[in-house]
Amino acid sequence: MKIKTGPAGWWRRMFAFLYELLLLIAVVLLAEGLFQGVFQLITKLPVTAMSDDLIVRALNFVWIMGIAFTYFSWCWRGGQTLAMRTWRICLVKADGKPLGWREVALRFAVVAVCMLPCAPFWILARHHADLRIVAWLLTALFFLPFLWALFDRERRFLHDRLAGTQLLIAPPRSDV
Repeated sequence: MKIKTGPAGWWRRMFAFLYELLLLIAVVLLAEGLFQGVFQLITKLPVTAMSDDLIVRALNFVWIMGIAFTYFSWCWRGGQTLAMRTWRICLVKADGKPLGWREVALRFAVVAVCMLPCAPFWILARHHADLRIVAWLLTALFFLPFLWALFDRERRFLHDRLAGTQLLIAPPRSDV
C-alpha cells in the first residue's frame, strides 16, 4: 500500500477545522467555568454581576483568548492538535521545520481577526436590524481564509499563507 504524502486536501482540513471547533468549545467552557468560579470566590457576587462590569468582561475576554492561544501554541509547536492528529494532518513551516513562536502568534492573530467578530455581531443583529449588513460582512471575513485556499496556488489557507506555514498529510502512526 502506498502512503500518500504532500499537502492536506481542502476537505480534510475543513473536517479537521470542524472537529477543532468542538474541542475549542470544550476548552473555552472549562476556562470560563474556572474564571467564573474564581470571580465568585473573590467578589462573593453572583455570576450575573460579571456582565455589569466592563473591566471584568475585558479580563474575561483576555483570559479566554490567553487560554485559546496557550492551547493552540502548545499544539501547533508540536505539529498537531488533537483534531489534526485524528485527520492525519501536521502543521509545519513552509520549509518543513517545526513552527516557532512567530509563526504561531501570526497564525493565531490572523485566525482571531477573521473569525472572532462574526458571532457577536450576529447576536447583536438579531436585535438591531441596522447591524445586519455588518454581520454579513463579518461572515464573509469568517469564510475568507477558507475561500482563499480555493484560489491560492498551493491551496493554503490565508492564515497559513501569511504565517509561512503549511498543512501536510501526516504518515500513519505505527503504534496503531
